[in-house]
Amino acid sequence: MNLIRKLLLYGLLLVLLAACVPTLPASDTSPDARSDADRAVEQTLVLAAGDSLGPGNPHDYSSNMALLDLLYEPLVRYGPDGSIQPALAESWEISPDGLLWTFKLRPNVTFHDGTPFDAAAAKWNLQQWIGVEAHNWLPTSTRVTDIDTPDAMTVVLTLKEAYYPAVQDLSLMRPVRFLSPTAVDGAGNFVEPIGTGPWQIETLDDNEALLVRNETYWGAKPQLTHVRIEVIVDAQTRVAALQSGEIHVIGGEYLGSIPPESLPTLQADSDLTVLTGAGVTSFLLTTQYRQPPFDDRRVRQALNQAIDRAGIAQAIFGGLAEPATGLMATALPYVTRTDSDLYTYDPAHAQSLLVEAGWTLGADGMLTKAGEPLAIDLVVDQSRLPQTAAIAEAVQAQFQAIGIALELRLYDYSGWLESYSNNDFDLLMDFTWGPPYDPHTQLNGAFHTQADPTEVVSFASPELDALIDAALASTDAVARQALYDQIWQTVDDQAAAIPIVYPQRIYAQRNEVAGFRLGGTEYDLAYALQNVVIHGK
Repeated sequence: MNLIRKLLLYGLLLVLLAACVPTLPASDTSPDARSDADRAVEQTLVLAAGDSLGPGNPHDYSSNMALLDLLYEPLVRYGPDGSIQPALAESWEISPDGLLWTFKLRPNVTFHDGTPFDAAAAKWNLQQWIGVEAHNWLPTSTRVTDIDTPDAMTVVLTLKEAYYPAVQDLSLMRPVRFLSPTAVDGAGNFVEPIGTGPWQIETLDDNEALLVRNETYWGAKPQLTHVRIEVIVDAQTRVAALQSGEIHVIGGEYLGSIPPESLPTLQADSDLTVLTGAGVTSFLLTTQYRQPPFDDRRVRQALNQAIDRAGIAQAIFGGLAEPATGLMATALPYVTRTDSDLYTYDPAHAQSLLVEAGWTLGADGMLTKAGEPLAIDLVVDQSRLPQTAAIAEAVQAQFQAIGIALELRLYDYSGWLESYSNNDFDLLMDFTWGPPYDPHTQLNGAFHTQADPTEVVSFASPELDALIDAALASTDAVARQALYDQIWQTVDDQAAAIPIVYPQRIYAQRNEVAGFRLGGTEYDLAYALQNVVIHGK
């Protein structure tokens, strides 16, 4: 995985799929059940964001992704069940060889400023990122060789090689969403946020956005008339604002995450409801698998079996995480399970594997080989998520129990990235990216040999390379699933990574809010808010 990709995608660490639809509260009623009072008044939903909103440009990486989703739409959308669904393209066809992708655009769609959305507008947007070096981290950007518009409502993409995840890439937020061609100046520089989405900007600055419902929207219009997003950087202040009623909804990694220590308070508040959805990203550790002692598979297996995943899920996440049973969660497309006992907590067996690998257990309970202790370090970015340091401390204690001395190196993101890019670590705490990026992006970037031999990968082998290449180029879904099954088996057989937990998606809302739902991705806010009403407002 190259450094640019890591920079861009590490920020997407908990982009989560609701392939398992979350349990919603009893107060979650359908829009048709709302009262006449609810229908008669303008309603403004207030959300809290944990970081600057940015200028609202979908073609760069400086704006809040949840905000962008309200304003802009893709050709296709990643659905709550993991399926690819029509959006600005109402249908599409893929040639049998996987090289020609023909999209029929939805008719009678306009941007917020009245500019028609047609093939010319679509091509202009696609040219902003396809083949552009700044966006080469996105595999489809480097695989499309031609963009053709045979008529006003048709776009044809030609790929240099078959690549089935192109359709998932086209559902992403940045940089693939569609901006009005009139929203740039004469030099092509972004001027204002104008999309086709169900919401449009009334006012926007770094600290607050007020959005108004798009009354000319082509699809089903939201029930709300306005959405306001307020930037509240401090997590505990966001919690207090929700409790006071200043904010209606908090949570989600692209708005502002909820600190785990605040969950008991939120769950105990009778005015609030906590919503959760199945976890689809992984906290994991990766090793320097080419170097001793990690070049011995038995050592990698031992590290996996030394970790009490269920204990970590309960103690650190309050049960709002699932113990990992594989590299990725099964809610993601094509992810299946093997019969491996790799993820079973068995410290005695872990220790015996290390002894089998040549390590000797001393009277002090520590392992040595040729007089040298089994002492390793773990590099952790403790600034991204509050749980990372606690996970690291738990792993440290569990490794200590079987005779491994683990030094924790806790950094902010810049320090973590420096250690990563310089290959300066024994173990590295990392994250998978979630939908719609995975499983393909993580596998191709972090578990595949790279053209540049100096690039850091979590694990790679000729066998795994061949399987990943074949899966990504497959044109038959049944054959593709069989290849993925072999990938997961190989990953487990080789103990290619040390996944720990799949953290759940977590939101909290005021009880007067009804109809909030989790979409296919963590940034799918347009879907989440489509049916929302505020009772009594």
